[in-house]
Amino acid sequence: MSMVSAFRLTWLLAALASGAGGTARAEIEYDAVLTTDLLRNHSGGLREGSRVMSNLDLSAAWQGQGHWDGFAYVLADAGGGFSERYSGDAQVISNIDAPKGVRLFEAWLRRTAESDRWSVTGGLINLNGIFDVQEAGALFLHASHGIGPDYSQTGPSIFPFAALGVVGDWQATDSLRLRGGLFDGVAGDPAHQSSFVGIRLGDEDGAHWVVEAEQNFSRGYVKVGAWGYTAEAERLDGSGLSRANRGQYAQAKYDFYRPDPESDRGISGWLRWGQANKDIQAIDTYIGGGVVWTGPVAGRESDAVGLAIARADFGTPYATALGVALKPETAWELSYRYAIRDGLSVQPDIQYIQNPSGDPDTEDALVLGLRLRVGLQAFE
Repeated sequence: MSMVSAFRLTWLLAALASGAGGTARAEIEYDAVLTTDLLRNHSGGLREGSRVMSNLDLSAAWQGQGHWDGFAYVLADAGGGFSERYSGDAQVISNIDAPKGVRLFEAWLRRTAESDRWSVTGGLINLNGIFDVQEAGALFLHASHGIGPDYSQTGPSIFPFAALGVVGDWQATDSLRLRGGLFDGVAGDPAHQSSFVGIRLGDEDGAHWVVEAEQNFSRGYVKVGAWGYTAEAERLDGSGLSRANRGQYAQAKYDFYRPDPESDRGISGWLRWGQANKDIQAIDTYIGGGVVWTGPVAGRESDAVGLAIARADFGTPYATALGVALKPETAWELSYRYAIRDGLSVQPDIQYIQNPSGDPDTEDALVLGLRLRVGLQAFE
């Protein structure tokens, strides 16, 4: 499918959705964002080398009448494999590292109550757009600062493969928000990863559930969540199947400095912890966090600089299965986003990975990177 065809389909999905809102004219916002990463594994890891990866996002957000809205999102990935071929890390250096293909990533409708206290969303949904969202961590290239690897390793409905699901959101009090989601147990179609519509409903897929509570306060928030799968999963020790493929996470964000509540300028920090079942998953526990300074230079409020760390500990059953005494993998990242103008930025990035994939025989990797992002927006 060509890029033009993909964009036309995105527009068509949003236009069809407008029928749910009555006969009044709907508002549709179109976005196109091209993200390109130039990465070089300068030393260590599996081998030295460079790779260019690109990701094109085409989306249409529809706002209708009667408290309905919808969203359609097409992904075009040029191909990934940097971590697999060069740095050798398990957590993944770049959050756009994905198999090549053009895919319908999201297509959903949402109904919101007149009071705005609750909403229900159904369709193809990016779970990480609602659950385990790390606002301050969005600056960084490293995938663990988008969603924790303790959770992402299980294959939920996240980039680049989404699943059919339904999500409920309830504003319980002015500061407490509760969310719950139920998804198909297998995201995308594993046998056909390049399919445009990757939906495969199998009898043995089971379901994937996730719940989250978010408590907001004047300078930040605290989130706690839990997730699980209903289908049986193989135990790493080869002793059979288990229905205990579950985990939990917690994260907190705090604004240390915010001179103007109406501006994004300031210094924010976050911390996230997560745990999965070590008898089933490779990564047992994860802890990560960092600090981001937005608008560090006067007159450049869209610039941002940050330092982050991501540490993944591998479980004993996984290490035993490999026959290797694994060490924790720790990734350090220093990044600066320079906004040239609205919708156009360049971002130099440095990452240092200790014990890639936990292998004591693999040298620490030093990765130099540059991200270019170009975005266009239109309204109808």
